[in-house]
Amino acid sequence: MISRKLIARAMILLFALTNLYSQVAISPTSAFLDDKQRFETIIIMNNSTDPQEVKLEFKFAYPKANEAGDIGLIYDDEEQEGLHSAAGWIRGFPKNFVLEAGARQTVRITAKPPRDIEPGMYWSRLITSSSAVSAEIGDVNQTGISAQINMQFNQITSIFYKNGELNTGLELTEVRTGVSGNNTNVFVHYTKSGNAPYLGSMHAQLIDDQGEIALERKMFVSIYSDGLRRIDLDTSALPSGNYELLVSMSSGRSDIPERDIVPAETKTIRGSYTKI
Repeated sequence: MISRKLIARAMILLFALTNLYSQVAISPTSAFLDDKQRFETIIIMNNSTDPQEVKLEFKFAYPKANEAGDIGLIYDDEEQEGLHSAAGWIRGFPKNFVLEAGARQTVRITAKPPRDIEPGMYWSRLITSSSAVSAEIGDVNQTGISAQINMQFNQITSIFYKNGELNTGLELTEVRTGVSGNNTNVFVHYTKSGNAPYLGSMHAQLIDDQGEIALERKMFVSIYSDGLRRIDLDTSALPSGNYELLVSMSSGRSDIPERDIVPAETKTIRGSYTKI
């Protein structure tokens, strides 16, 4: 029979899951290097009360939305990897370490790109894996079962390398809406141009028949290829009627310094929405 101690530990584990992910924090969440500055530093902090074992790994990936607008990281695109990957020549030191409770570690990120790479922005994902340092397992008692569960958490930092003249841009080709519960889903299809990711913001507005903004929302976007983005509007409290829908894409976002943004022309597409 499973011991009460094991059940209690499982309950504590479930209760703590919402806090575990934030025990190891990373700053900043993105880093930019170029031929003039081929190194950068990030800080990894242990906010928990337990020592954490930390491991670093570099992989090529980029975000892309599926037909439902849900975004996932694509790791297996060999064509794009051959064109844009920096994972093979970006390094982090130290690569493996134990971070004591309340401590922080400076990690030095360096780039040694090939000499013949084309102008453009290259990137890698720094995957930081952390787990509590395993305690020694004691003897199993005779009245129950003892168990130890270690959770590993992965956090992703974007590492970019800028080479030569950079440009980026979008053309918005279609806007449409759908319904999901209390939300109106706004889908914007686009084509991307240029040799750098589009790092910017998406802004959706519903305009009433008086020309006033009835509802709006903004969100950050990171766009690497042709595709679509979805932005959800909670229209449950919106009065019934006909609305003009405006969606704009603009380069720049508050979590990335302006010097690291490749500027692009703001694009807007118009549509309509009817609340029944």
